[in-house]
Formats: sequence, C-alpha cells, structure tokens
Amino acid sequence: MESVFAVGGPELGRRNDFIKQLRARCQAEWKGDPEEHRIYANETPVSALLDLLMNGSLFSPGKFVQYLGADQIKAKADVQALVEYAKRPAESTVLVLIADGFGVDKAIEAAIGKDAKKVFWELSAQETGRWVRDFFATQGIRADDEAVDAILDLVENNTEALRTECSRLALFFSRGSTIVEDDVERYIAHNRAEDAFSLFDKMASGSFEQSLDTLSAILSDRDGSGIGLLAGLLWSFRRLSSLHAALSAGDPFEQAARSLRITRRSALASYDSARRRWPRNTCERLVAFGVDTDARLRAMGQSNEKVLLELFVYACVVVKGPVPLGRA
Repeated sequence: MESVFAVGGPELGRRNDFIKQLRARCQAEWKGDPEEHRIYANETPVSALLDLLMNGSLFSPGKFVQYLGADQIKAKADVQALVEYAKRPAESTVLVLIADGFGVDKAIEAAIGKDAKKVFWELSAQETGRWVRDFFATQGIRADDEAVDAILDLVENNTEALRTECSRLALFFSRGSTIVEDDVERYIAHNRAEDAFSLFDKMASGSFEQSLDTLSAILSDRDGSGIGLLAGLLWSFRRLSSLHAALSAGDPFEQAARSLRITRRSALASYDSARRRWPRNTCERLVAFGVDTDARLRAMGQSNEKVLLELFVYACVVVKGPVPLGRA
C-alpha cells in the first residue's frame, strides 16, 4: 500500500468514501485502529507536518494523517521537503494530501506516483439521478422522476451533499412511500443550506444584497474557513472561464456546458447568466483577483475574512473587476 496520496476534485462524496476506504485498509493491514490526525495547511506548516509523520506512534500500530488544503503548498522548500518525504516515507504511516481544487504541486504528484493521485470529477446528471434513486431504494422509498429532477436542481452536484439532503428527506417517509416534487419543495427547498455554489448563483444573478445575505449565512453556519469558501467560488469562475473558451471555439452554449458537465437546469441557467454578466476578459481578471484575495486571506487570518470576502463579492457583482485590498 502506498504511503502518500493526493486527492482532489469537486465530487466530495466519492472523495470522502475513498479516504474512508484507505483508513479501513490501514486498520486491516496494521491489525488495529490507527492514530488519526486531520490538520489544515493554513494552520500547520509543512515542517510541523513532517515532524508529526516522522515521530512514531506510541499507542497505535500506525498513523493516518489528512492534510487539508494541500494545494496551498507553493514554497519551493516545502514542496521539496514533501518530495523527499514521499521518496522515504515513515513506516506504518499514511499521509493523504487533500486539495481544495484538483491536485497538489506537480513535483509532489510526480514523487508519489500516478496511482496515488485521485481526482474525483462531478457525476453527470444521469449518474446523479441514478445515485438518488438508488439511495432511496436502499431505504425502501421510491422517488418519482419529477422529485429526482427537483433534488438535482436544489442540491449541490456532489454525493456528499446529496447524501446529507436525501438522508434528511428520507426521515419524513416510511418504507413503501413515494416522494414527489411537492415533498422536495416542502422539505429541501425551504431548508436548503447555503454554500459557495449557491453564492455563485446569487452573484451571477446580479443581486449584491442577496449575495451579501448568502455570504453572511455561510459564514455564520459552516465548518472550515473562508479559504474553502473562496476556493469554491474560484472553482466556479475557472469553470466559467473554460466555458468562455469553448464558446470562443464555436461550440453552442449547451454543447459547451455539457462538455464541462454543466447539465442541471438550474446550473445551466446560472452559467448562462454568469457568461453574460462576466465576459471572458472580465472573468479572467476576476479569477486573478480571487487568487490575490486568497493570498490576503491566508496572510491576514480568520478575523479579516468577512471583509475580504465582502470585497470580493462587491468586486464581482458591482464593479466587475478588481478593487484595492490594501485597507482590508
């Protein structure tokens, strides 16, 4: 079994399932529960991570370490240190580098090997629809086609979010029941949790006030930091940039969207609004501004994240271009 893995991509459910499977393999091979650590790159430097990895476990047969936000590792010395560790990893220790985006530094990926890098892409609308039906079937519940379409329109396109919302919905129905569209509206639409992707939708609609309300809701009720939220927004803007590139190449909108796995009705409408609100050059400038904002977030810490994220939303929705960050 490899000792260092790198995982990323937007399909959080399958990514988390893969990590759980890795842990189970460690438990089986080491014949006992591993010592577990879940740490963040913006809080724990690479030097401290390596100290943790190289110091043996006194009370467990091995260590299982998740290092979140690993795509933040950019300093040459940090990259080289992880490359060297990957060549000579500690015994009975597994390190999982978890990227907010699609992967970690190319030198690290080369050092850990092709088979240890996993990118979990979004499922297609057909695959997610099948996933929803199968989930309810395991609960002895049927969801009709309109209900499934409504769920896919309301819930973020990853199986982690789908599992959470479908589990909540299933609580209201007994075995043998059928879920219809009105049920989805009643139990999901009115209790939908906000996230980076729903914030992007609000921003694409052009409502600054609604965007700020959504941002406030996310910041007041979520795990993790503003860095993860901004990573989700940047992912959406980069996806929009890819959509612009496909359109510039002459692809019709729906074909270009389908090539990027934008297939749900709500997502198609959102990206159609986004491409009109932020033309290609504007989109590229906002991506660059988002990268600058990300660097400022990491440098200034959590106490300043609200004002920095509000400035980013203001820049995107109102100014449609970068704004000064010097006073944040």
